[in-house]
Amino acid sequence: MDAGRPGACRTRVTLLRRRRRGRKIHCRSQQALRSVPSNGARSRTALDDHGRGALVTDRELYAYLDGQLAGRFVQSSSGNITFTYDPEYRAAADATPVSLSMPVATAVHKKRAALPWLEGLLPDSDEALRALSRRFQTSARNPFALLEHIGTDAAGAVQLLPPGHSPSDAGLRKAIRPVTELDVARMLDRVVLEYSEGTPDYGPTGRFSLAGAQPKIALHRLASNEWAVPEDATPTTHILKPVVGAFRRLDVVEQLTLRAAENLGNRVARSEIIRIGDWDVLASERYDRREADGTWHRLHQEDLCQALSVSPARKYQHRDGGPGIAAVANLVRSLPLAADRERVGVDFFRAFVFNVVAGCTDAHAKNYSLLLEGRSAHLAPLYDLLTYAGYWDGAARIDSAMSVDGEYAFGRISAGALAKVGTRFGLALSAAEDIVQRNRQDMVEAFESARASLPDLGAEANRVADDVLGGVRKLPLVLP
Repeated sequence: MDAGRPGACRTRVTLLRRRRRGRKIHCRSQQALRSVPSNGARSRTALDDHGRGALVTDRELYAYLDGQLAGRFVQSSSGNITFTYDPEYRAAADATPVSLSMPVATAVHKKRAALPWLEGLLPDSDEALRALSRRFQTSARNPFALLEHIGTDAAGAVQLLPPGHSPSDAGLRKAIRPVTELDVARMLDRVVLEYSEGTPDYGPTGRFSLAGAQPKIALHRLASNEWAVPEDATPTTHILKPVVGAFRRLDVVEQLTLRAAENLGNRVARSEIIRIGDWDVLASERYDRREADGTWHRLHQEDLCQALSVSPARKYQHRDGGPGIAAVANLVRSLPLAADRERVGVDFFRAFVFNVVAGCTDAHAKNYSLLLEGRSAHLAPLYDLLTYAGYWDGAARIDSAMSVDGEYAFGRISAGALAKVGTRFGLALSAAEDIVQRNRQDMVEAFESARASLPDLGAEANRVADDVLGGVRKLPLVLP
């Protein structure tokens, strides 16, 4: 584990959608499904998932955005992956792209975009991938094969379903199974083993797919505040992350950092700290789910690695050669609408400044996302925010996940260089300097206010919260 990088020391994580229903869409989806064999088969002799000679088939996964057929992913027996938009979906004036890396204007997209996008839906943990592969008897190195089993409820509006599976059945039935707190605690036990030891989870935890390196589960919260496991295509509404690893009370640190970011003008995911069984848990409300008239809808999103066709294995700029400011700025400039380019540029720069000034070492490209709707794009609420201040001794070097003018070490990043980043996102230098100055001046107050909003969580949690405040006051860019 890298010193000073909580995302590398701990296991981490992190999701948007929109649904359209109607008889016409449902019928068209069913016609499309009936147009291929029920198992999506085109047989040929090749190597199977485990490298054995076998009669295998081209695999197909139909991609639905909030219940509407958008297209299909196909994996050939040689491992090539393509994505093809549905013709009727492409013809709609307000069609939302599955990804900015796969624009609707182009009918067929190749592996260089399709594969990293699929990889971005899966856990970043090798142990978790191995556990999933054992559970479903497929290869941990084949994202397509894994998503055949767990693509029913993924990040954003997308559902990935094999031929013959309808996205609307569960929504019409409201297929959810209430579970007790003991049930949830056991689910958390299993997912921690899955991430730490590669132990498969054979329990009834639902078929969701969550990206990130930190163990977590996704559940549906009922109006009664009870938890439930969605079945078939019913959306999950919350993500539950148990506290694990060597770093004390990450739930407290993340909650404080989220609230501080909100206090400084950023939109953040809604979350709360809860206790389930023996686990301290950060429960986050999914911002890619929305209830309207008693029906839950999926809102579409993708993280910046997906939007840039970058594998999750290359998410860190410093150590992996992943996306940095230049790549993100180019992406923002490529957004179709001028108003979005301006708004997303300002919002991203404000979030980036917060992460740098607050000493958030894990703010890589997968920890920023875009909400997509039609041709429009917005920066998603911030998630997975974590200052390293509470664990810092005040002397060791700590690094930003993205560089500022070629510099990663927080202690060597100047306020002037940070402000110049804003000009790459269309801000006037004076406006960028104002954002930097506000974060430097108000950071301590933002964390103090966040600390005051925490309930009494016990002696250890209180000590961690106090350590965070003390560490924030010592951060290089924070003004006294």
